[in-house]
Amino acid sequence: MKNYIAGFRSNNSKKKKKSFLYYSIITALFVLGNSKNISDISLFLLLLMTPSLICNFKAFIKKIKNKKKKEIFIRTLIAYLIVVVTFVVTTPNLKEVIIDSQLLSEALSKYNEVISNINKRDEQGNLNDNNDDLVSNVYEAQLHFIDTGNSDAILIRQGGEALLIDGGDNDDEDTVVSYLKDIGVKELKYVIATHPDADHIGGLDAVINSIPVENVYVSNGDANTKTYRDFINAMANKNLNPSVPLLGAEFYLGTSKFKVLSAANLKDTNDNSIVLEYTNGNDKVLLMGDAGKNIERIIDVDDVDLIKVGHHGSNTSTSLNFIKKANPQYAIITVGKNNRYGHPNKETMETLKNENIEVHRSDECGHILVKSTGNGLVTNCDAGSYSYGR
Repeated sequence: MKNYIAGFRSNNSKKKKKSFLYYSIITALFVLGNSKNISDISLFLLLLMTPSLICNFKAFIKKIKNKKKKEIFIRTLIAYLIVVVTFVVTTPNLKEVIIDSQLLSEALSKYNEVISNINKRDEQGNLNDNNDDLVSNVYEAQLHFIDTGNSDAILIRQGGEALLIDGGDNDDEDTVVSYLKDIGVKELKYVIATHPDADHIGGLDAVINSIPVENVYVSNGDANTKTYRDFINAMANKNLNPSVPLLGAEFYLGTSKFKVLSAANLKDTNDNSIVLEYTNGNDKVLLMGDAGKNIERIIDVDDVDLIKVGHHGSNTSTSLNFIKKANPQYAIITVGKNNRYGHPNKETMETLKNENIEVHRSDECGHILVKSTGNGLVTNCDAGSYSYGR
């Protein structure tokens, strides 16, 4: 028995072709992959070594007259185990991968039941909006743009987990907390304060006091306001330690993923907004907070399906070049009726109209529910107007 690469020890041409195809695919996937950290390299080596381990094991248990067969098998096994240990140690999200696999297995058995609920429609053919948690499995996600007037409060649920981005203004506390409880949110894996303006963090102290929270992400900078102090004190009372996410950092909600596209540290608090890209299957959503045109020029983004328009449709955000770069199909605008700021701005609405982007607005729809199927978006909100504030 000669120690050839597994699959090439045979003179059978079909086996050699299969082996060549296997190693070529594994190598191509590794070369084309975005990441080349230690865990990725370890996984690549595991895939390469598996055929050799199997072949050497078969040779060891067969009646082949070769004194070195045991030595070769043990040597191969030890090398394989070393790589396995390296892979486990260097894979920080291994636990999440295992949990997600369990969720996937459970969801498969319940798929028919869940899908029948998801597809409930009203007489107009819109998504059923009875505030039930219709989407709580690993396949689909709910994006709730809670109507808090001219402020932001966005809940995302996927894989049985929930995340809240901002909490409305100070007078929105009851609205946000009641909304979360009414749809059955019992805990939040993440709370994200995009920036310290009152219209984004005003209700977060009430949320933290009312619902268990696991992680809190905050932007750079702070504010010398009672609203901000209430937010900080609420976290302290619950022993929560907020952190500023790093640019490019990724974190998971169920099987869906968030990526931090901006976490700036500038004088303008709006431009310090945490900007997030949310991916669920093939669906991609861009959540801009109040980030302005200075941030739009520098963030790395390509085609998305939906954008939460920055700063409630103000003319400080949503430049034409940025919209062309992001190329969304849908735009959500969180804006209050007849607000004193004149949101949304005429320039912003003309940009969205000229680029044929379908608009959905909280001043026209109230609460907006968007369902991400992983392969397309559905909403309970009719396409809105391109009218602008005065």
